[in-house]
Amino acid sequence: MAEEPQFPDIPDLGDIDRKDRFIQKKTSVIKCKECKVKYERPFKAGDYTFKKLTDEECEKCHRNKSLSIEEIYAEWIDPKKSK
Repeated sequence: MAEEPQFPDIPDLGDIDRKDRFIQKKTSVIKCKECKVKYERPFKAGDYTFKKLTDEECEKCHRNKSLSIEEIYAEWIDPKKSK
């Protein structure tokens, strides 16, 4: 049997890590069941999809207890380009 081939060392590219270069922004999308309007707000601890929000009121119709979280998403923002 032949020996295993020896590959050259992989060059070190340094610490290329997304967490060091970008800032993560989390957003919750809220929908009102009465007026069918959707709007976004910053993510709060304890948010989850389809959670009914009783402590907030709709921006359009100003009703309580008709809001729910429809989706939650995160995006990576480059702090150099946001200025």
